Formats: sequence, structure tokens, C-alpha cells
Amino acid sequence: MSALEQIVLWWFLNAIWELPVCFVCCWLFLRFIPNLAAKIRHALWLAALTLAFLGPFGTLLGLWGDSKTMSSDLGLVVTARVNSSSASHLLLLLLMLPALYRAFLLLRGGIAASHLISRATFVEPDTLESVLPKDLLLSIKRYKAKIFSTPSATSECGPFTCGLTCPSILIPANLFVSPNRQTLVSVVAHELAHVQRRDMLLHLLSEIMLVPLAFHPFSYWLRSRLAEAREMACDACVSGLMLPPIDYARCLLDVAETLNDKRSPLPALGISESATLEHRIQALVTFSPLLSRTLTAWNKSCLVLTASVLLTVLLSSGRKTFLWMSAVPEPHVRQQMLRVPPPPPPPPPPLPPSRR
Repeated sequence: MSALEQIVLWWFLNAIWELPVCFVCCWLFLRFIPNLAAKIRHALWLAALTLAFLGPFGTLLGLWGDSKTMSSDLGLVVTARVNSSSASHLLLLLLMLPALYRAFLLLRGGIAASHLISRATFVEPDTLESVLPKDLLLSIKRYKAKIFSTPSATSECGPFTCGLTCPSILIPANLFVSPNRQTLVSVVAHELAHVQRRDMLLHLLSEIMLVPLAFHPFSYWLRSRLAEAREMACDACVSGLMLPPIDYARCLLDVAETLNDKRSPLPALGISESATLEHRIQALVTFSPLLSRTLTAWNKSCLVLTASVLLTVLLSSGRKTFLWMSAVPEPHVRQQMLRVPPPPPPPPPPLPPSRR
């Protein structure tokens, strides 16, 4: 195996145990401080994903830290403890196949979202003024969001938001003719909350970080926690401000029933996520002030300290794994091994022959 293949393989091997560690640490923190606001829980899960993605890069620290002593014989490093080259290639292939499949789904979802936007019809602001509140219209203009009406043939994709620099909100045409005006207001307000929170950028970054981690079961649990916290954060922006929580929960059920439980394209953000809808409805029905609990200064200090220590431990462990698997000793030990020994002392002169 080449040096690059070895580094990629070591990244995957480090991620096998580092991702569960980050997931469990975030889960324990949320158990220790329950009923946090949804936006804080989303930020914590996103931080856990970032640590799980950056931690395995400690392999590169091992390579960089020992670059002075191993730059001349980097080709010798590839003769690691994994002696069978075919087994190493097979293991690397098995770890990369889920990542390639996840990348394919991400690319296909982006193409599908672009195709839906090209087929959608732009909704003029004059049409929205008759159905949306003024505060919501001002927010749409402030964030330069465009609202499109998707054809009835693609209405099963559901309302969703896509686009980074120019956000587009796609709403099925059947929601514009719905007799319940609150349903349309709740849909637009929810999707606009994604735009206000810059969720599309964070969602895209999280999907990119989840691509190489697709082989791990914990990545799917982490992805579901991220989606649930993100949607609940947008629900909190709408319920109580635009609509009462009970009415907003009823609108979510109406939208889910209209869309026949379909999901939006992968890189887009939709209001009706079937995997999280039940928990969101339950949180809205049992709404209480505790659900908007924030972190104190002490909690923030402990969180930053824990994250710093955890990142240091993960990077250091990745470096140790690199040195162990490549059979390369620590730099100071390696320098002693590579130090040229002094020449042996000259042999003593021969003794003169004895005279009798």
C-alpha cells in the first residue's frame, strides 16, 4: 500500500472508536443538563460531529511530528503491522464503499433539488401579501428568500428549503389552495426559520463530514439527532410567535398527511421529516418553559474545557496509532536509534615476545 492509502486507512481505524466517544460524551452532557433549548442541542450535536471528524486527523500529526526523521524513508513506513497488502486493500475498500454511496446520494439529491427549482413557478410578492402576515413578508424580503410553487406532480416531495447564497423555498401548489390559511403560514414560517438560522450551510457541512463516517452505525444516530434538533429549533421559532403550539402541531400533521409521508431531497431542509415528526409533535403538545433552558456561564466553561481536552486526547491518540501501526518509534527514541555509534577503539598493540 502507498503512504496515502495507509494514512486513509488509519483515519478510518481511528474513527471507529473516536466517533462513539464523541457521541457518548455529547449524550451524557445532555443527560446531565436536560431540557436544553433545541438550538443549543443542535449546536452540541454539531460540535460532537466536528470533533469526531477532526479527531482521526491525529494521524497527520504523527506524520508531521516525525517528518524530520522519516522524510527520507517514508516508503519504509508503509511496511506496517498489517503485513498483508491484499487484506489492507480489502479493508480500505469496505470502509470506503459506504462513503462513496453517501457521496452519491448527496450529489443526486443536489441534482434533484436543482431540477425541482427549474420546474417550479415563482410566486409573486403580490400573491403572498393576501395570505401571509406583514412580519413574515418583511422577513422574506430581509433575507432575500424566493418562494416557488412546485407542480402538483412533484408535490409529494414536500416543502423544503435549498440554496446557500440565494435561498429558495419550494412549497407544493396544493398548499396554496388549502382552505386552512394557518397551514401555509406555518410552512412558510418554518422554512424561513431555516434561512434565518443558516441551517442550509450547517446542514451541508454536516453532510460532508458524515460522508467519510458513513461506514459507522453511530453516524446515522448522530445524523438523526442533528435533524431532530434542527427541526425542533425551527419549530420553536414559529410556535408561540406566529401560531400557538397546539395549532402549529395540528398544521404539521396536516402537512404530513397531505404529503403521504414523503421526504424531501437529501441536501434540502423540509418541514415534514417522518423520522422526527413524532418527537416534534410531542414537544409542542407538552410545551413548557423548561424546553428553552439555556447554558449558564459555568456550563459553558465546563463545555469548552471538556471539548478542548477531548480534542487533544483524540488527536494524540491518532498520532500514537500512526506511530504504532507504522512500526515507527517515538521521535526521541527514533533519533537515538538513528544516531551513528562512535567508532570502536583501536585494538591494543601486540605484546612483545618474552625473553628467557
